[in-house]
Formats: sequence, C-alpha cells, structure tokens
Amino acid sequence: MIDIVERVKELTEKKGWTSYELSKQTGISTNTIYDWYKGAVPSLANVVKVCEALDITVEQFFCGIGSYKLTDDENRILQEWLLLSNLEKSAIMNIIETFKILKRDK
Repeated sequence: MIDIVERVKELTEKKGWTSYELSKQTGISTNTIYDWYKGAVPSLANVVKVCEALDITVEQFFCGIGSYKLTDDENRILQEWLLLSNLEKSAIMNIIETFKILKRDK
C-alpha cells in the first residue's frame, strides 16, 4: 500500500517545493502539511488539491506513474535512447552508474 505522505514528499521534492510552497500552491495550511509529516493522514480532498497543484491525476498519485510531465530535454533524451543499439544503451547505463557513484562519494 502506498504511503500517502511519503508520496507527497517525493512529488514535491521533485518539483523543488518546500512545505510552504506546497501550501501556497494548494491552499492547504502549512500547519496541516506539518501534521502530515508528524503522522496525520491527509484527507482525500487534500490529496486531490495536491494532485491539482502538481498537475497529475489522483490515479497517477496513487499508482506512482506520471509523477511529472517530461521536459523537452527529457523527451529528446528518450527519443534518442530508442534509436540506440543494446551495446550503446549498456555503455550509457555504465556512465550513469559512474555518475551515481561519484555523486554518492562527494
């Protein structure tokens, strides 16, 4: 089962939003949002407000899909990815893994 509060945190972090920004975008008080982080469960009405602010459907929220719309650069990367051979894809994945290691070691 999905942890609703963790999903809210995940999606707002991807947007680069603070709790205050989430509050501004949804009209939900910051106190209510802080209560969620302390263990309160958001109402369905508030989940709907969060989804509207994040420009996703409730289904996307609960299913973990479509967390955000892809940027033009991300779409371009995906289009190029589809044109690569398996060997080229493997090389790219090795580069990504190297970057993850370097990032972790900082």
